[in-house]
Amino acid sequence: MQKLIIKGGIPLTGKIKPVANKNSILKLIPASVLIQGQVTLKNVPHSSSVKVMLDIFKDLGGQVQYLENNVVKLDSTNLNKFSIDDELASKERAGLMFLGPLVSRFHKAEIRDSGGCKLGVRPLDAMFKGLQGLGVKIEGTKKYSLSTEKLVGQKVWMIEASVTGTENLILAAVKAVGETEIYNAACEPHTQDLCNFLVACGAKIAGIGSNKLMIHGVEELIAPENFEWSIISDHMDIGGLIIAAAITGGEIEITDAIPEHMIGILQYFEKINLKYEIIGNSIKIPKNQELICKPNFKGDMDKIPDQVWPGFPVDLIPPAIVLACSAAGNIRIHSIMYETQLFFIEELMKMNGKVHLSNPHTVVTLGPSQFRGANINCPEIIQAAHALVLAALAATGETTLNRIESLMRRYPDLVSSLKSLGADIQIVDQ
Repeated sequence: MQKLIIKGGIPLTGKIKPVANKNSILKLIPASVLIQGQVTLKNVPHSSSVKVMLDIFKDLGGQVQYLENNVVKLDSTNLNKFSIDDELASKERAGLMFLGPLVSRFHKAEIRDSGGCKLGVRPLDAMFKGLQGLGVKIEGTKKYSLSTEKLVGQKVWMIEASVTGTENLILAAVKAVGETEIYNAACEPHTQDLCNFLVACGAKIAGIGSNKLMIHGVEELIAPENFEWSIISDHMDIGGLIIAAAITGGEIEITDAIPEHMIGILQYFEKINLKYEIIGNSIKIPKNQELICKPNFKGDMDKIPDQVWPGFPVDLIPPAIVLACSAAGNIRIHSIMYETQLFFIEELMKMNGKVHLSNPHTVVTLGPSQFRGANINCPEIIQAAHALVLAALAATGETTLNRIESLMRRYPDLVSSLKSLGADIQIVDQ
């Protein structure tokens, strides 16, 4: 086991490229099950989640070749299994993303209940009801067995805009007979990236980036000659870097920031008076910001609620709490999607975070907080752990963050990245 030790209070400065979108690469690996020919993925992070997904791909009979400069080559030609290994499934919730491709390819798929962040109850109803709409029979409660005689396109109204549900339905529908209409579809940047990847291999998908997708099934998906796909930047990491600059008083330029993915998020950050500049494909955060929780137009306390895309992402709620705590005044922050996401504020309070938990889904910040170094435990929720890292960067004194395993699933190069901006941070064995 390892821990992080951070000496805070140093303004972060410099230019940095964000990490690759974890949720994108974790979907492109299963999508490669459907592709004839070799798929070359670039900008692949060395995270534990990616390793597990590649291990699943190999265990199913796929070939994985690791090349230099974060490049991985996949070939699904010899895939010969439709059941995902129990131990591998237990390590990574994204293993569920193999269900759609496997049931499309073999008309069968099996997986045990999965691992992942401990965010409370995470139902699979949206995904399974969507697949049932295409003709998939689902059995089991702890280990799921999927089967179909034939996938047939239908109009599917998602009971919620589930990312996992939408993406699995897309992967099942691209080779189904006829046309599938998915309404109330998730449309996050990584969902768009998956759709664009499939289209590049011959899929017919209309409405990408909206909540209504039209998919016309094709007989085969073929990788073009010398096919390469570069993973997009992670808007969660970009959001975290913006907050890190603002709360430490530093000046950061984030390259490859894909500003069109960030406009909605930045509008919410403006509620806390955060200033920014968009320069081409980069976002620059000026130094010495005056952070203030501004009232709304009626003069009432404002709020930041989690919403489905293009609303404020649920995964940025914990970092947003740290940003708001650093600002003068009060703001309400709501997280309705998960039952336990906000409980990390117990650790934030150990660092002198001034925040009130109104109920399991709502906090009110009572800023400004001057974070102080403390010995804290990271929760098994990636973005909550990341939020505590951000607070430690702004804190006076030294902070020890224990149980950082969940953090490394998304940010394997966290230490070197923050050091490049001047942070005093080290990872040590416990």
